[in-house]
Amino acid sequence: METLLEIIVAVLRLVPLILIFYIPSLIGIAIWSEKGEAYKVKAGIWLAIGFVGVVIVEVVFRHVSFVQVASTIGVSAFQFAVALALATLTVYKLAD
Repeated sequence: METLLEIIVAVLRLVPLILIFYIPSLIGIAIWSEKGEAYKVKAGIWLAIGFVGVVIVEVVFRHVSFVQVASTIGVSAFQFAVALALATLTVYKLAD
């Protein structure tokens, strides 16, 4: 029971950053769905700014050991992937 509770707490700690990554992901996916190559570049810029900006802010507020930076980037990449999947679901499935 205690292990299950620890797993639930660990998952719930990931939710706030998933929500923060969701906003640039949603904007990027909405722009990506437009026609034209210029829109794909704009979407890529939004996605890059969203991911790199949040990761930089998160790394600044942590101690700067290599292991902590690597783990922050790894966890943030997972959170960004979840946010991107939610944004894709929102734009393509629910908007129709």
